[in-house]
Amino acid sequence: MKKKYLLLLIQTLLVLSLVPLGAKAQPADSLAQPTAAAVWRWPLAGEPKILNAFDKPAEKWSAGHRGVDLAAVEGTQVIAPNRGRITFLGVVVDRPVLVIDHGYGFKTSLEPVTSELSVGSWVESGAKLGTVAKGAHCSGRCIHWGVRLDGEYIDPALLIEDLRPSILLPLND
Repeated sequence: MKKKYLLLLIQTLLVLSLVPLGAKAQPADSLAQPTAAAVWRWPLAGEPKILNAFDKPAEKWSAGHRGVDLAAVEGTQVIAPNRGRITFLGVVVDRPVLVIDHGYGFKTSLEPVTSELSVGSWVESGAKLGTVAKGAHCSGRCIHWGVRLDGEYIDPALLIEDLRPSILLPLND
């Protein structure tokens, strides 16, 4: 248990050092206008309930939960957690999946999501992507949100929530 906690703490600190609170995603290509970058947000309206938290496996091939499951019923609107370009939109095994490249190594995957957008479409933070569909372990009750940074899965909630420990500073007299 200690080892798992320590690994989670190290991962959290690494992500927070790479992505400071309120960080802005950079465009996925040089044609975008960087002045319109936005902060990370939940892919659903408001602050959704996390049904299943991120659980990074000890090894890349081991069992784990490489994202978060957010409570949502079929037909709920799904929004872009940050600006980027849609790089994949299709069915994987038994579920519709949408992938966004945010630039600087960040890629979001959302499932099950159906969308009328197409691969190559540019989306701004908060733009409507599609709706929650049926499929996989989330069918009818949630949406799975995964984020990769340079190919490694990270906890998407760390991009939204400030989970850093509080640091008490001495009072100056």
